[in-house]
Amino acid sequence: MNFNTKSFNTKSSNTKSSNTKSSNTKITGTDNPPLVYYNNETLRHHILWLLLIRVIFFTLLIGITVVLGSLGTQVILPSDTHILAFLAILFIFSIGSSAILQKQDLRLKRFGLVQFLGDTVFAALLVYGTGCSQSIFTPVFILPVIAGGLIMYRMGGLMSAAAATLLYGTVLFLEYMGVVPDYMTSAGWVPVHDVLKATNLFAIYGVTFFITALLSGTLAARLQTTEEELSKTSFEFDRLSLLYKQIFDDIATGIITVDEQGLITSYNTAAGRITGYPPKEATGRSIMKLFPGLQLEKSAGRQVIDLQKKDGAVIRAGYSFSRLNLPSDPAEQASDQDHCKVITLQDISAVEKMEKRVREAEKMAAIGELSASIAHDFRNPLAAISGSAQLLVMESKEKSNSGKSLSKIIFRESKRMAKTINEFLQFARPAPMHAEWFALQRIIDESIMASPMIKNAYDCDSLKVVIAEHLDAFGDRQQLQTVLVHLIENGLTFSKENNGVVTVRAGEDERDGKSVLYLEVIDHGPGILPEIRKKIFDPFFSTRENGTGLGLAIVRQIIELHKGAIEIQSSPGKGCRVRIVLPLPSYEA
Repeated sequence: MNFNTKSFNTKSSNTKSSNTKSSNTKITGTDNPPLVYYNNETLRHHILWLLLIRVIFFTLLIGITVVLGSLGTQVILPSDTHILAFLAILFIFSIGSSAILQKQDLRLKRFGLVQFLGDTVFAALLVYGTGCSQSIFTPVFILPVIAGGLIMYRMGGLMSAAAATLLYGTVLFLEYMGVVPDYMTSAGWVPVHDVLKATNLFAIYGVTFFITALLSGTLAARLQTTEEELSKTSFEFDRLSLLYKQIFDDIATGIITVDEQGLITSYNTAAGRITGYPPKEATGRSIMKLFPGLQLEKSAGRQVIDLQKKDGAVIRAGYSFSRLNLPSDPAEQASDQDHCKVITLQDISAVEKMEKRVREAEKMAAIGELSASIAHDFRNPLAAISGSAQLLVMESKEKSNSGKSLSKIIFRESKRMAKTINEFLQFARPAPMHAEWFALQRIIDESIMASPMIKNAYDCDSLKVVIAEHLDAFGDRQQLQTVLVHLIENGLTFSKENNGVVTVRAGEDERDGKSVLYLEVIDHGPGILPEIRKKIFDPFFSTRENGTGLGLAIVRQIIELHKGAIEIQSSPGKGCRVRIVLPLPSYEA
């Protein structure tokens, strides 16, 4: 068994198309093309061959007869002058016809009928000059009849048969009337004087001519039908071959076929893209040597392997295979086709990563729902504890100092736990965004007043705000205030050791032809280490001793909700710059 990618090559299809065209078939269009047989160029070509065969045939026929007559064979022949005149007329008529045939506006069917009639006339002259009813060249009449039927179908054959019958009848009539050349009488020729005998010859040859015309026309009609079906089949095969090749090459799934010996016989472009081996390099090689991890002994549905590519990289690939059912070739020896397989291959690395992310997201969503319910249940008791501790501090003036300290601890820790629970609820159940235009300075002031830590730093000149006057922002005011509070508190916490100043900047910029608002929080802390830079926005990850690890996660969540971006510039020991970029719609919006 042998099947390979050569069968997918359009070159073979083009060759078949050209062969079909040379077989007198013209295909136009793409859907159900009209088929025109014996078009002008093909008919011109056939008539030209007819002229050439006429010259060769009559020349050889007369030449051989002259030679045999000179050797003593009893043959009635005209004089050499008449023979040369006959051949001259024949050559002049044929050469002139070939010259006329080159005209592009020539009516070829009419011209072809004239040529068939001319062949019949030459045959009649040859029979008349070589013995009339006793001529050995009488069967020559059949040749124009056959040629007319084959080239111009039944019409050409019947017209040639009618012309041959009439001309042969004319020859017999002239013979019966005694209108014959003198050299025939001197050669011992005896004319036909019996009307019945002449009529019998005329009837026999006439019927023969018409039967020959019908047979040749029927044969040509069947040939036309066969060529039409062959042309349609070739056309459909070409379309099917091109369609199959396009699907085979353009499909995103890798397709590999192997023969009974395990050798790769076809290999599409997708398979080369997945494995790194181009089709030319993979075809003809053993599938098990090229990809040793494949299990092709027993089908078990879709399987997954770690596939090593040509460059050494390992990817997760899914594959399946099935028996390749091929028709057996009677000309070849029987082979075990049960081992011929077709393998489909896909790179599922990205799919598995996406599935993993989906599973993690579902897991986090479930954890978030559960944790939010727990946090909601904790918040009310904490509020009661915190309120009771506060009243206890205010009303226990006569209690010991230790009681006051314990009450303050309860109050402080309850407040911290309440803050943690609020952040957790904010992360687990983010509030919907209500976007609006507002003055940016307003949320800066609100952020300072909302956090005692930020207010104290602002009063001590540890916080510097640089914002252009009348600068407006677009978004959810409450959520953007939460973003500022988290970023400024982080900056102040890490700048404490260096007594650095945290700077808040804001302004408008343009990116990709669109206006954006940028907010920057710049601190002079220790910076962010490269190994933890990708983790700082993960939930519950924190480098602060008492941090919850939810502040920056909430910041990222809010900025993504606003379709913005977070940019961080930081080097160890050189502080950190956090830039928030928010898109700004037009004021008309």
